[in-house]
Order: sequence, then structure tokens, then C-alpha cells
Amino acid sequence: MKASGILLKAVGIGLLVYAVSFIYNPLLLAEIVGFKHHSPNTLVEITAFYGGLELGLGLFFIWASLQPERHYHGLMCFVFAFLAAGILRVCGILAYGFEDPSQPVVAAIEILVPLYAYGLSKKLKQEKK
Repeated sequence: MKASGILLKAVGIGLLVYAVSFIYNPLLLAEIVGFKHHSPNTLVEITAFYGGLELGLGLFFIWASLQPERHYHGLMCFVFAFLAAGILRVCGILAYGFEDPSQPVVAAIEILVPLYAYGLSKKLKQEKK
């Protein structure tokens, strides 16, 4: 299915852009979400998780996009990871509020795109039958 490969590749490329940005400049996250770092540990965490983890996920999604037999697993990884992030972002918004519309917009994207990916994964399963 062409749509699943395109989605996986787009997500992978997007994550690689974020990863390289945060590896190169960990303080970029502070600028985006508005926090101040107080120790080198903050920069290490941003580099490792926002840089390293996003790099790994981005490479995985691009790898999964290259072979149709990998699409299902790539889509399901995306569904679990990003749907969890979206749901917990909503929980954070409800618990702590938000300063600008970016948080609800990102939450909507993190929930709706994985639901679309889940639909694509169901179609892939049906096509294999």
C-alpha cells in the first residue's frame, strides 16, 4: 500500500529533522516549549531523548517504509508511540493548562495521525488475506 510507505517515510524524515536539530542545539527545545535549563543533565537528556531517540525512530520509520512487508510493523510502532504521546499530552493539558494553541494542535495531530495509521494497518492486514 503506497499510503503507508509515504506516511512512514514522512514521519521518519520529520523525526530526523527534529533529531538533528536537538543534537546540534539542545537549547532549541527550551526555545520551543519555554523552559530554562539549570544543569548539564538537562542538555544530556534533551540530546539523548529528543536527539537520539528521535534519530532512532526516524531511521526505523524510513527503514520500514522501504519494504512493503515492513509497513505493518512500522505503522503499529508509530501508532503506539505517538498515540501514547498524544493522550498524555491531553492529560498534561488538563492537569497543567497551556499557554498557546500549539499544545492542543500538537495533541490533535499526535492522536489523529496515529488513528489514520491504524486504519492503514488494518487495510494492510485485509489485503494480505
